[in-house]
This record gives sequence, C-alpha cells and structure tokens, in this order.
Amino acid sequence: MAKLLIEDEADVVIIGTGAGGATAARVLAGAGLSLVMLEEGPLLRTADRPVELIHAMRRAMRDFGTFTTRGTHPFPLLQGRCVGGSTAINSGIIWRIPEDVRRDWIDNHGLEQLVEEKGLERAFDIIEDELQVAETGEQIAGNNALAMKRAAEKLGLPGKPMRRNAKNCQGSGECLQGCPNEARQSMDVSYVPRAMRDGARLHAMCRATKVRIERGRAVGVEGVVIDPETKRPHGRFFIRARRAVIVAASVIWTPVLLRRSGLRGLVGDRLQLHPGSAVVGKFPEPISMGTGATQAFEIPMRDRGFKIESLTLPPEMLATRLPGAGPAWQRMLTDLDHYAQWASIIRMKAHGTVRPAFAAALTENSAAQSDADVRFTPLERDMRVMREALSTICRLMFAAGATEVYPGIARLPQVMTDVSQVELIERADITHADVHMMCSHLFGTAVAGRDAATSVVGPDLQTHDVRDLYVMDASVFPTNMGVNPQHTIMALVWRAAERLAAQARAAA
Repeated sequence: MAKLLIEDEADVVIIGTGAGGATAARVLAGAGLSLVMLEEGPLLRTADRPVELIHAMRRAMRDFGTFTTRGTHPFPLLQGRCVGGSTAINSGIIWRIPEDVRRDWIDNHGLEQLVEEKGLERAFDIIEDELQVAETGEQIAGNNALAMKRAAEKLGLPGKPMRRNAKNCQGSGECLQGCPNEARQSMDVSYVPRAMRDGARLHAMCRATKVRIERGRAVGVEGVVIDPETKRPHGRFFIRARRAVIVAASVIWTPVLLRRSGLRGLVGDRLQLHPGSAVVGKFPEPISMGTGATQAFEIPMRDRGFKIESLTLPPEMLATRLPGAGPAWQRMLTDLDHYAQWASIIRMKAHGTVRPAFAAALTENSAAQSDADVRFTPLERDMRVMREALSTICRLMFAAGATEVYPGIARLPQVMTDVSQVELIERADITHADVHMMCSHLFGTAVAGRDAATSVVGPDLQTHDVRDLYVMDASVFPTNMGVNPQHTIMALVWRAAERLAAQARAAA
C-alpha cells in the first residue's frame, strides 16, 4: 500500500483547476471559505514553458494530445492537463450563452434558477471585467484572420472579430504553448493565483481517484500523488471536506470519477461534442501564420449548425496538414509561409457515453492512469453539416484568392485549383471515416435539471443522489451550444458557487 504523503482539510475541496474549478475557487475563497484545489497535472510557470510545440504539448496536454474516442474511426479529444486545465492551451475565445440555448435550458430542463437572465448577465459582466475580455483588433489579428475577413465580406457571410480574454494580446501566436506575455487570462495566471492570495491551497500532481461518501454525504477526496519525473504514483493523499466537494475534472474525467465513487444513473450518458475539421489553402502572397493571434476571426452560422474560425498554427503542426508524401511534400514545405488554415466546429446532435475503462486501483508501483472509454459516432445529419461547413471554407479560400485548396477529405481530390471543384464536396456522401476530426468542446455526462429522473445534478449543481457533492464544469450542460463554452461554464459556476458560499455563511 502506498504511503500517505498528503493529508489536509478544508471547507471545500475542488477537483480540477480549469474554467469551472478555478472560477469556483475564485468565488469561494473570495467569500472567506477555506479550500483546497487538486490538479492532476503540473503547475507550469510561464517562464519555464517550452516554446517548441512538441515539448509544450507533452507537458500541458493529456496523453500528448493523443487521447481519443474509441471505435473503428476514433478522433482526438484535446484537453489540458496542467494547472489551468484547457484554458492554459486554448485561444481564450469568449461567447456568452446564446439566448435560444438559455431558453431551452429553462423550458425543457427547469434551470431558470441557474440561468436567470439578470443574474447571469451580472456574472458575465464581472468575469469579462476581471479577465480583460476584448475584441481582437486588426493590428494583431494576422494575415490568416484578415484573409478570412475579406472572404466573408466578398461572400456576404456574417464574419466578425473574436472576443477573447486577452485585451493585451501581442499577436505572438503561441496560445497552444502558453501565452509568453500572460496576456491571455487563462486560469493559471488569473483565478488560481487570485484564489491562493485569498487563502486557497493548491496541490498539483495529485490525481483524484474517488470521492469518499459517508451516510449519503461527500466528506472528502482520496487519490494518488504523481511523481513529476517518472509520472508514476508514489504515494496517496486524502483531503477532508467539511462542507462540500466540487468535481470539475472535465466532461470526460468527471463522470469517470463519479462512477468510481459509486454514482450511477445517467452519469456518463448524453455526451455531446463540437468536432471540427480544417482546410488549408495556398496563397500567392505570404500569410505568415507564425505571427498574429492564434484565433482572431470567426463566421458564426448557428442556424446551419456550424461555426468557422481562423486557426493559426506553428509551422511543425501546419506541415502535417499538407497533402502528399516524400519529395512532393518536401517541396510544399518550401512555401510554408503561403498557407492559411481555417477550421469548422460542428454542433452535432449525436449522443455518446463515457465510462471508466477499468477499475484497477493505482499504487505507487503502477504506471497506469485512470482511463476512460469514450464512445461517440456522428449521425448522418451531423456529417451533412460537416460537408456544408467544409465546402463553405473551401469557397471562402478561393474567394480570398487561394490558388490551391486542400480539403482533406478522403475519396476526393487532395488538391483543388478552382472553385468549381467544390461541387465535388457538395455532392459527396461523406462519412466520419472520410474526415480528420478533432474536438476540444465537450458537453454533458452529468447533466443538470430539475427532475432527478432525467439529470445528475440539480439547478444548484449539487448531485441528486449525494449531499454536498457538486459538479461545476461543462458536464452539467443539458445540450451543446454551437459556440465556444468556456465563458458559459464560468458564469454558471460563478452563480452556483455564490449560492454555495451564501449557504455556508448562513450555516456558520
């Protein structure tokens, strides 16, 4: 049995330091509650984060960005595994919850208490002020985004600059590696240190394996301490919670942890995603994707079920997206400065599941990690939307002046040189086996609702089955949104954490 290395106690124990967990910590520590934050990954200091993408991904992303859905045609689910979670590797895109989604959550899921308009607006306003949310200006947008802007105007599509939590962005294009200027207000440079200044304690490299439940109440969290060098468990921890345990471990790992703690029902069901795919175009003039904001311009088309985004990537990642092999591919690399890449995200209707892959205990002699079995297969309708999104991007590329477009769709030409060829995409019967997809927007698996028969947590985000056990991440979303979820996660958690803090003060 591994020795106990860490034992602690607090009013509240929070598992996860991403958008949900860090926001809960910001509110609760600010209200005077004692709390402990647990994070499976490392605390990465900005000055120590590698500039080289491959090394940065290895340190900050789960499984080096290779964690995937299961099945015959898996696709990656990109997640941060470090203090700050996925906020430490994303582009900081900010969207308030669309009104049609908010109304749906009220009318069909009984969440009027959680998403009441005035309270939600107040939370959004505070967060946007504290995290320096602003529209991305053309002076730092970069040519990749500006080319999309020209194309949207030419085709009459509703393009707009992105709002991001990076008012002082300098356009270094290093969001994936970690903003070198700390302009992006990810949780590792904003709410986590703020909570710590208010008295919260952080235990990094601590993987929660179980919520301890006694007499129907969550009383603490147990798990293993990870050696930062070997990445192996080398001891145990137990943190006792006097008032509450908050699980904010992500849409994948929250249900795994809840199931390993004994919860059942709908836990891990109703997984929803925004899978995306990208198109690359070659331009006669330099695009210089190495400069400019990582993401700066978008074309929201929620009525059609998708959104298009500019996506600036480091050269080593862009190179993998070029077609061909051998000498032909190497020749394409000589024009690396002339490529642009734009991506789609699809609001898919399919539902998937998340389950623990195995229940073996982790010991100090084990290198195994808590694994998850994620099943998700897009519907035919979803792939029709994907087809429309990719054909739209190709038309945008040609409208912007691209001489070659690489759609990246199997059974279709790898290189298109004229806009008339886009009809090949529009007539094709595209399946999910034909398109390289990846996903960073995940929803569901511990959904919120008034009715315990159709949800996992109530409108206060406390689980129906266990007292003082809360879920505060995108797992609680009853549906996906069609837009980037980080801001909505934070606003919902802000409101739920304020309610929890008020209850704690009343009980004191």
